[in-house]
Amino acid sequence: MKQMRQETIRRIISLVLLVVLIAIFTFTTDTFLSWDNIATMLRESAFVGIIAIGITGCIITGGNNLSGGYALGMICMVFAHLYHYTSLSLIAIILICLLAGLVSGAFNGFVVSILQINDFVATLSTGMIFQGITYILAIRNQYGSITSEMIKNPTILSLGGKFSNGIFYVTIVWLVMTLIMQLVLKKTKIGTYIYAMGSNRKSAEYSGISFIKIKMVVFIIAGFCSFVGAMFMLGRLGTCDVDTGAALSLQAISATVIGGAVFSGGRGDMIGTFIGVLIMQVLRNGVLKYGLTTAQQSIISGIIIVLMLVFDAYYNEYMQKRTTRAAAIAREKEGK
Repeated sequence: MKQMRQETIRRIISLVLLVVLIAIFTFTTDTFLSWDNIATMLRESAFVGIIAIGITGCIITGGNNLSGGYALGMICMVFAHLYHYTSLSLIAIILICLLAGLVSGAFNGFVVSILQINDFVATLSTGMIFQGITYILAIRNQYGSITSEMIKNPTILSLGGKFSNGIFYVTIVWLVMTLIMQLVLKKTKIGTYIYAMGSNRKSAEYSGISFIKIKMVVFIIAGFCSFVGAMFMLGRLGTCDVDTGAALSLQAISATVIGGAVFSGGRGDMIGTFIGVLIMQVLRNGVLKYGLTTAQQSIISGIIIVLMLVFDAYYNEYMQKRTTRAAAIAREKEGK
């Protein structure tokens, strides 16, 4: 019987954890497994999940992206600013927002690949830049104080609505984008290059794979994901403020790692990230059902997430040692 692949084992562990959490909250609360609550959880998962799609690609290459949520907030504010202060058509505003998303991704790719700055430091810095732009573009009242205005365009507001049977449009888009990205990673040449770059950058470059091109691709994809998330966030909220999307990056990174991706690169996929996002949302939603204070909810959720990440670190170390031992045994057998 063939040994199960490491990523398959890791995915099963994540799936079991998800099932356990669902079972716990189902039997200890009255409304967790109601259809309305499930639809709501899927909607909330979708915003983190869309950002996580882009972040997964960055992490697989051995990098990171801390700026995805800030880029989403900036794009939301670009829309709100143009909608409030100009007479541009809706299509023109959306295209400008799309451009803003793609440029934000390309800028990240430039800083990481051309300027050769570490992904963590680079995207932390660019995230601050995006947030600064958000403040500059913020809508202000007659006294110069930052305020917010409702976006009344019915097309944008419809993006926050439901498709059928309580399923929101953003949930469907998240599922479709997850499937597309999974196919890109597993079935295309660019996906192979992304994994190769994360597994061993030097070997990948010796094989003719461009570090600059791969980094540009994954960050531009992340920028596009921020654009999509921003449009649906506007539809859900009907407005935006300077903090919109700020917390999404860390949530998405946590979900991606919980789903099986590793910061060293070369591992992870959209199925694992999808499960990780659901774990995060089930945890937040379930803890909320207990009627605890916001502080207590944050502490409990944080402790559980830390335990998950600690387990993941030990698991990865164990599997790495196991792989090394297996390779050593194989070499010994060949020597004999």
